[in-house]
Amino acid sequence: MNEKDWYRSLGVSAHKAFLRGVPAEQSGYFAAVGSDIAGDPAYRFALHADGVGTKGILAYLWWRETGDATVWEALAQDALVMNTDDLACSGITDGFAFSTTITRNPFHIPDEVVLQLIEGVYAFAERLRSWGIRAEVAGGETADMPDVVRTIGVEAVAAARVPADELIPLRRPDREVWIVGLASAGQAPYETEYNSGVGCNGITALRHLLLSPEYAQRYPETVAPELTQPYQGLYSLHSRVEGYPLGWLLTRPTRTYLPVLRAIYARYRSHIYAVVHCTGGGQRKALKYLPHTFIRKDNFFPLPPVFALMAGRRPWKDLFETLNMGHRMELYLAPEVADEVIALAQAQGVPAQVIGIARPHEGPTCIEVSFQGERWTWQEVV
Repeated sequence: MNEKDWYRSLGVSAHKAFLRGVPAEQSGYFAAVGSDIAGDPAYRFALHADGVGTKGILAYLWWRETGDATVWEALAQDALVMNTDDLACSGITDGFAFSTTITRNPFHIPDEVVLQLIEGVYAFAERLRSWGIRAEVAGGETADMPDVVRTIGVEAVAAARVPADELIPLRRPDREVWIVGLASAGQAPYETEYNSGVGCNGITALRHLLLSPEYAQRYPETVAPELTQPYQGLYSLHSRVEGYPLGWLLTRPTRTYLPVLRAIYARYRSHIYAVVHCTGGGQRKALKYLPHTFIRKDNFFPLPPVFALMAGRRPWKDLFETLNMGHRMELYLAPEVADEVIALAQAQGVPAQVIGIARPHEGPTCIEVSFQGERWTWQEVV
């Protein structure tokens, strides 16, 4: 069974991000950037939408199993960071306005959960302000949709108006450049607890391939009736992984890289060819953004514990094009500044290292990955 078949059998696809349409990259930036809504040629305006995907189901399971209501504040952070960190790839690291949409099945999600999510949105905006990042909550919407939503969905929109000269356009490498990855797991000084690195992508794979079939029986509302093989794993939410309950690890909030990227951009903006957020599509995300480029990745971080549990559940290639597998942000840099950027990121408390290289290529963009003795490639569909 190939990737399209195995992941589609779980009801989702990691390939949808690569469907042709009106891609964000046509604007010349990782996240779409348009003309200024106030008409000032010195400014640009960006509006971005994203959400937590099926991570709301994991939050629901953990809450039902433990009563731990803090999981909802973490989920609110997930929704906002999936927007801020996409925008940050275009150089936007300040001046955010947020709006959120919470959809729920009220038969399973009570009012107090909705309130906790809303409070979580305001709490994360306040945390950004404490780091010197301007952020405001512009509003939001809640909707009861029991015929559509089985548990809960959380989506957000982030808007920002930014000076044009602060943006970071996508630049095809004109020589060999180095790819520096920023780790997705660990605990940065600006985080209050350990981060498992799972983010918000590939969650359906993690949930169904790790958790045992008992959850389909106990919580049928977390499974689409069309799925014939839900929850195929060996683990409980309470299974200990490196000293932590698996359910707790799976529901950790998505790390924001804003403090790190702000520091890097302040000194090295002109040396950056591209910044890629390895979310939907995992380690092949750059296929969409750097035309006619050969990319080789062969020096990954050690697998964070949750990702290591997936060994043998699917071929490595499937996992690397679905999950971030240890780094969720990568910078394509002039080689002469790579060591300084790594040192600056690590001074901010986020491990960083050279993941690979990128260079000009006459044919379609190609990504070659080497991991644990295996090698495979992905190629842009022209």
